[in-house]
Amino acid sequence: MRPALVETLVFLDRLADRAGVAPVLFGTVVLELKGIGDFTAADLDVIIHAEEAKALAAAAGIDPGGESGNDKFRSVVHLHLSGAPLVVDVMAGMSVHTADGWVLYEMGETVEIEAVGKRFRAASLADLRRFYRLAGRAKDEAKIAALDVIVA
Repeated sequence: MRPALVETLVFLDRLADRAGVAPVLFGTVVLELKGIGDFTAADLDVIIHAEEAKALAAAAGIDPGGESGNDKFRSVVHLHLSGAPLVVDVMAGMSVHTADGWVLYEMGETVEIEAVGKRFRAASLADLRRFYRLAGRAKDEAKIAALDVIVA
């Protein structure tokens, strides 16, 4: 495992422990940790409930702020945690803008991934596939194709 990811996972684990929360790894990092394709996470995406995000912000010594987002995604609480090689991007109450309007993304299943000698909760591959399809971004087409082979 690449050193930047190791350091970032250790950082997240310590911060989550201080906050008393169990965040869910999400996005490209799950594919990287599971060795699916040759994907490399540029950041560490995490999904968590709003109250847990506020506890994580308090443990990090930052203001949790309010709702934020862009034209594709928005979250009730959205944190960018620095202090590790990769930014930890925390989303709580995330919605995705689709052709039918804003849709709240809710995970159906989490799994455990072992990394850096710890167990992390992570989105299931089926949930990642559903998210990437819902988001409909061109940059995710290769991820969808890789997941289609595994999750079919």
